[in-house]
Amino acid sequence: MVINEKLEFAKKVVYESGELIKQQMKESLTVDTKQNKHDFVTNVDKSTEIYIVKQIKDKYENQDFITEEKSVSYLGNSQVWVLDPIDGTTNFIYQKQNFAVSLAYYEDGKPVFGIVYDVTRDEMFVGIDGEGSYLNDQKLPNLDQDTDLEDAIVSSDLPTLRLYDEALEKKMMVHRYVGAAALDTCNIASGRSHVYIARRLKVWDIGAANIILNEVGGKSLIDGDETLQLVTTSVVYMAASNERILNELVKYYKGK
Repeated sequence: MVINEKLEFAKKVVYESGELIKQQMKESLTVDTKQNKHDFVTNVDKSTEIYIVKQIKDKYENQDFITEEKSVSYLGNSQVWVLDPIDGTTNFIYQKQNFAVSLAYYEDGKPVFGIVYDVTRDEMFVGIDGEGSYLNDQKLPNLDQDTDLEDAIVSSDLPTLRLYDEALEKKMMVHRYVGAAALDTCNIASGRSHVYIARRLKVWDIGAANIILNEVGGKSLIDGDETLQLVTTSVVYMAASNERILNELVKYYKGK
């Protein structure tokens, strides 16, 4: 099957890109900023994106790309790869961990598969539309649909929490934060947490992880919509391990 072959190729390329990242971590980083002084990009973000895009373009014809570093233009074609070469760049710079390569593949605007690779932990999450999600080739179980918010580990930064009624803080069990959207979402999919809420995310932040989450029964809203659109505008993202928790998040949300 073409999709299976494409998935295996993509997994191979993502893994290889992780090895290249680890090699470059031993060298000096070049750090620049983009939209603000804390919106970081490194030479490794850029070189990783160029490497992955080139591998895909060399293998397949007529492929399109939406990428964070914009090394290639998005043309609006039907076969689209959504790429964040290093999700969690701040973590990459300062912690040398808690970052991931995120790559998703969509056809005609619909999800086909998503890959999130936690480079330093050597954990590869894969979600396949209609077939489930996997961690290092072991299938992930469906998430508990009866967990309540009061028993939930919630991941979010402080500015996002301020978008919610203060009752949310009293309702949830505990607050944690990784600082990489793809990993925060995959932590829900793997049962390590229950909620991730964020503002000002882009499609490359969650394009792969959202597939992985959905395939184990998780629920999400992107600017209030269940469907992720292949656009480059910022969105408010709510992700939860089940619909019960997601509905409570919506109830507490005050707006942008």
